[in-house]
Amino acid sequence: MENEEKSPAFGRLVGYSAPMMRVRETIRVAAAFPSTVLIHGESGTGKELVARAIHELSPRSQGPFVTVDCTILTETLFESLLFGHEKGSFSGAIASTPGLIRCADGGTIFLDELGELPPPEQAKLLRFLQERTVLPVGSTKPVPVNVRVVAATHRNLAKMVEEGGFRRDLFYRLDVVRAFTPSLRDCAEDIRPIANALLSNFCDLLGVRRAFSERSLDAMLLCRWPGNVRQLATCIERAVVLCAGELIEPADLCLDLPETPGIGLLEQSEEQAVRYALAASEGNRSEAARKLGVDRRQLYRLLARLEKRAHPQSVA
Repeated sequence: MENEEKSPAFGRLVGYSAPMMRVRETIRVAAAFPSTVLIHGESGTGKELVARAIHELSPRSQGPFVTVDCTILTETLFESLLFGHEKGSFSGAIASTPGLIRCADGGTIFLDELGELPPPEQAKLLRFLQERTVLPVGSTKPVPVNVRVVAATHRNLAKMVEEGGFRRDLFYRLDVVRAFTPSLRDCAEDIRPIANALLSNFCDLLGVRRAFSERSLDAMLLCRWPGNVRQLATCIERAVVLCAGELIEPADLCLDLPETPGIGLLEQSEEQAVRYALAASEGNRSEAARKLGVDRRQLYRLLARLEKRAHPQSVA
């Protein structure tokens, strides 16, 4: 616990659902070893946050953490940006540069969106992973590098291997320790604590006071969140800025709510189903009953039963 408190990234991981607890445990285990880590997860699920937490809890925590956006690594940029180049090695090379991998020496290099690398660059990366040396452009002398590699992707690399889009040998080099960042759909119970943590951060940043109404929190549970935490953060920041008062209502969040609850009422508890329907209907009970597929009298009976369940001592 003491080491975890020293990691700002680990502290920013909010939520205690089963998927989030698995992420935390993977971070703790992976941090203790120098093995390569491959993080899978949809866009906006905090893959870089997990990579930083692994670095900050590792023996390399005092070394650099260098992020490489693989989506910008074109064939002409790859070797120069990652491996560095010598002065005069090509037109415009007015000075020698070490490259991002050597900048990460003694620390961790994070290869974000690795699945976007074209095949020729995959081969060059494989050579580095095998030999742990880099050959700067214009040089004939390999330079040894001591770095820990963490990679991340939103793609299914195993499927890409079968389809010929990703090198099998590179996949096996990377796929040592696996980590999975869950989508908000997979940990809906974490939406409230994540939303409250984001709200607190934005209020501190913008110097304002805001709070969520219960209907806002219910409405956030109803949203599908295809952009995950990144989309949730954008909606909350927008609401903090545009909210007329201190209480944030569903309209302030500008949520794209589905016609029917998108989390699957049959898979949720009875109480959640009712709360979702009421939130989506802005408190209109007739509309909520329609969304639930019951008539208004049945909805009232549901509400009465939930009230008894919540306050059994008040029932004679």
